[in-house]
Amino acid sequence: MTSDYFKNFMNKLADASGEYIRSEFGKAHAVESKSDASPVTIVDKTTEQILRDMIKREFPDAGIVGEEFGSENLDAEYVWILDPIDGTKSFISSIPLFGTLIGLMKKGEYFMGVIDQPILRQRCLGDNKTCLFNGKPTFADRQKKCVKGATALISDTREVRWNGRNMDSWRKFEDELAILRTWGDCYGYMMLCRGQAHIMLDPVLEIWDLAALIPCVRGAGAFVSDWHGAKNYGKDGLLAACTRELLQDTLSLIS
Repeated sequence: MTSDYFKNFMNKLADASGEYIRSEFGKAHAVESKSDASPVTIVDKTTEQILRDMIKREFPDAGIVGEEFGSENLDAEYVWILDPIDGTKSFISSIPLFGTLIGLMKKGEYFMGVIDQPILRQRCLGDNKTCLFNGKPTFADRQKKCVKGATALISDTREVRWNGRNMDSWRKFEDELAILRTWGDCYGYMMLCRGQAHIMLDPVLEIWDLAALIPCVRGAGAFVSDWHGAKNYGKDGLLAACTRELLQDTLSLIS
């Protein structure tokens, strides 16, 4: 199976999930709290089920990891990683800054990913080498080399404190920025891929939060690490920056 085959199928997945989410957006949905206190609705669950069913029909031997329904067949060569609604708080507030994340790992490596915002009809599809925005190549900003004067995005600045990061270092980082906004979750990474932001940070993530992001960010020409400059993505957070120099300058302030 070729990369184009997987890309076409990823677009079909995002088309199907997006159609359903659009039909439910703006409606009142009962909100449950999961064990980690994060919210979930029937739309999260139904979206993931739509994706799982399509994947199982097309790739019956593939592995699947989903935020809502767990994992299966993790020893498979290809494992699909699903976050049906990344940014449920935005979804239930009718704010279109959430998205559906569809990641594909091959032999344990981040192989391909989709970030889909169905309400705005915006989609990034990346394979580490290229990133397409609505079918056309998109690129991160290639000029910004230092934190001073940069635009940075984060989902919630309180997460820096909650996850035990060094607040003195964080304040120094904040003071250097021109803009710091909470246009976060997966949408912040899409903005970075499109050259609309220079830095996107998350202090901690799960595998379903990040598997789709990394191929898109790398494909747009940007760079990723954890908050210590290594590759322990998730537990040690995720940092994406539009240039290698900016990544290193950010790490010098926050790590």
